[in-house]
Amino acid sequence: MGSSSLNPVFVGGTGRSGSTIVGDLLDHHPAVTMTLPSEVRFITGNNGIADALAKAGKPAGLKAAELAVDRIHNRWFFRDENSGLHTSMSQEFVTETTDKYLAHFENSPQQASQVLVYSIMEKVALGCDAERWVDTTPANARKANLIAPIYPQHKVVVMVRDGRDVAASFVHQTFGPSDVFEAVALWEKRMIKSDQAVKRCEAGAVLTLDLQDLVVNERDASLDLILEHCELEDSREMRDWFKARVTPDGSHAGRWRRDFDD
Repeated sequence: MGSSSLNPVFVGGTGRSGSTIVGDLLDHHPAVTMTLPSEVRFITGNNGIADALAKAGKPAGLKAAELAVDRIHNRWFFRDENSGLHTSMSQEFVTETTDKYLAHFENSPQQASQVLVYSIMEKVALGCDAERWVDTTPANARKANLIAPIYPQHKVVVMVRDGRDVAASFVHQTFGPSDVFEAVALWEKRMIKSDQAVKRCEAGAVLTLDLQDLVVNERDASLDLILEHCELEDSREMRDWFKARVTPDGSHAGRWRRDFDD
C-alpha cells in the first residue's frame, strides 16, 4: 500500500447532511478517488473495526472483534449488487483476512486492526484505481476520534446541516425514519455523538463544515478550507464540477418550511 493510501479522507455527518457532496467533490480532484462502495462502513460503522479496537483490553474486547467480523461478512460484504466489499474482493480473501485479525487481536489489537483494514482497503483502492481515497460513511463523524489509531495521518470532514432540513430529507427516502419528529430526534442524537467525538480528536484532524456555507453562503471559501484541510493543491477540474453540479437551489435549504410548515 502506497504512502498516499495511508493519508485517507473520511467524510461523515448525520445522514442527509452533505457528506456525499463532499465525497463527489473530492473525487473530482486528480489526487483523490472516492471508494467503491462510496461507504465502506466496516471501519467506523456501528460495531465495526474502530469500535472493536476501542474496546481492546477490556473483557468485551474479543467479543467486539468477533461481532465486527460477523458484520463484515453478513452486512458489509454484500449490501446489494453494486454496494459492498464484494465489488472489489472475494469472500475467500475476506475470510482469510478476518481469521488472521481474530487470531492476533487479543495480543496485538492495534496492529491486527491496521493489518485488516489496510488489507481490505488496498483491495478497495485497487478496484477503483485510487492512490489516496475518500470514504463517505456517515458514521465517520460520530466515530471521528476512533480513526487515528488505525490511520494516524487521516483527515476527517464533518458535514453539518439544519436538523429540520435533514428531517425533511429523511422522510422522503426509502431508508431512515419516515416520521419527521423521529428524524429530528435521530439528527439530534447523531449531532451530539459527533460533537463529542470531534472534541476528542487531535487539533487539525477534523474540519467541520456547514452545508449551507458550502453550497450557498461561502462557496469559494469553503472549497479553500477543504483543500487546505486535506493538504491538496487547487484543482480547476474540481472547481468546474462544483460550479456546474452543486448549485444553491439544489441544496434544498429551508425545505422543511415548504414541506411541513402550515
